[in-house]
Amino acid sequence: MKFLRNYIEKQKNKSFWAWVSDILFGLFVLAMLIPSTRTPLMVFIKKISMFSPSVSVDDHYGKLSSSDYQWQIKDDKGNILQLKSFQGKPIFINFWATWCPPCIAEMPAITALEKDYSDKVYFLLVSNENHQITERFLKDKELTIKTYQAYSQPPKLLSSKSIPTTFIVNKDGEILVKKTGSSNWNGESVRELLDKLIAE
Repeated sequence: MKFLRNYIEKQKNKSFWAWVSDILFGLFVLAMLIPSTRTPLMVFIKKISMFSPSVSVDDHYGKLSSSDYQWQIKDDKGNILQLKSFQGKPIFINFWATWCPPCIAEMPAITALEKDYSDKVYFLLVSNENHQITERFLKDKELTIKTYQAYSQPPKLLSSKSIPTTFIVNKDGEILVKKTGSSNWNGESVRELLDKLIAE
């Protein structure tokens, strides 16, 4: 009983801003419990906390072999393409899903980057979901980027147990970026790296 009295006294002595803080925290917890508000809230939090990744031409995560270039993906027209179809330019590969808040958070930055580099860099946004799902998602979000569906198992060097995961591969098949988690891919460091890879 003494504990309850002490608690009530503490609540009475709270400042206005302490009450506001408690209410906002309560609303946040409630929003996280409701499925329809959880994803937009998580996307918003990811967006405001995203940074441009640290990237460099000196980083090296392996080199794709000729058999790795046989990896197959399916485009939105149902065509089966091999990774070797995208040789000759740097390749930006992003594994994502429509249900993944970090993936959704970084998608506008990737779309903006693709808009400026689409003629010099191949952008492969790869999902395990079928095109009906991804196309509906892109339309709802008003995103114009093209996506692909994984048709065969990715090569070991391009495999990850988490999404989003992003790779940047140079013209020689060397993987210079491997990043798991959401990032601001439209940042200066990424643009500088792509400019260097294009010039090679």
